[in-house]
Amino acid sequence: MKKAIRYIIIIVTFSGCSAGIIHSQQSQPFTQYLFNRYLLNPAACGANGHSMVGITIKDQWTGFGDAPFNQTLTGQMRLPRGGLFGGGGSAPVRMGGGGYNPENVGLGIALFNDIRGPLRTTGTHLTYAYHLEGGEGQLSFGITGSIFQLSVNRNKIRTEKEFDEFLDNNKLNNMVPDFSFGLHYTQRDFYVGLSASHLFQSYLTFGGRASEEHRIERQYTFIGGYIFEPSREFSIVPTAQLKYVERGAVQLDVNVIGYHFDIFWGGLSYRTGGGGTLGGAAVIFGVRYNNYYFGYAFDYTISPIQRYTFGSHELMVNVSLNRAARFFQYARRYEFQDSEQQWRRARSRGLVGSD
Repeated sequence: MKKAIRYIIIIVTFSGCSAGIIHSQQSQPFTQYLFNRYLLNPAACGANGHSMVGITIKDQWTGFGDAPFNQTLTGQMRLPRGGLFGGGGSAPVRMGGGGYNPENVGLGIALFNDIRGPLRTTGTHLTYAYHLEGGEGQLSFGITGSIFQLSVNRNKIRTEKEFDEFLDNNKLNNMVPDFSFGLHYTQRDFYVGLSASHLFQSYLTFGGRASEEHRIERQYTFIGGYIFEPSREFSIVPTAQLKYVERGAVQLDVNVIGYHFDIFWGGLSYRTGGGGTLGGAAVIFGVRYNNYYFGYAFDYTISPIQRYTFGSHELMVNVSLNRAARFFQYARRYEFQDSEQQWRRARSRGLVGSD
């Protein structure tokens, strides 16, 4: 039984805020991160110049009993010119310039719930970001403070004896603080970002026990993407995500998505597994109606586990708010996945409504 408990603690450790492949993942492996980069980098909070509410639901390894199931709700906003209570500045601060402007501030919150058999991780992220314009681009900085609870459901653990000394005599939940930092640079046709998460390297303690080997390792994530527009109607967007976990593995995620007028999209993704596994491939498609994004991704594991699972499903719904230029001075200027030219062409053909 001690080995079983040790195994549970190790799973919790490497699941971090939620989980994927144990050897390399400390964070939920979101497939559709392009549409909400705030999920990966705190500096991307409000970087598009408008507010957005989004929910992502991921059902992993369908077919397994008590397979991982994750729900993440995010909200991010760019403060209006006058700030939340009025009286703010009227022009964005540029790189190399002085002053502070509320309109450069991005605020975000994320609520997440991750269930993995007997394990549950529930918590929240609170984010502050600041954005500086310079030349054709925008440089952003962001910090996130987190608190989450790790708990074990005793009713889902079968033991040799009806009473287990460790499970029944100890409190099987643990509150864990965390901290993340990110940098993000955006232009109309590309973006790059670097973030560091789990900076506190918190120790996980169950039953009064704590050990250095049971801590959450720091994780570094690089993201980048570029827009190619081969025609008036189509654009192609390759993106990449590279994760490195201290004392862990490196994982690469590559996506290629094609857009038709930025209203319909579809693409493919490949993620290396790390830790000696083969990773997985995914199909992504979605549609946009006015300010609503609806996306779906089907992940298929390329490893022996595929014989026991029907794949993973990820559903995304995002709502973009306050897009009108009269509210934000530079709304959509850095909205990477939307081409202003394509939006104008689509509006001229009556495919979307005007702002």
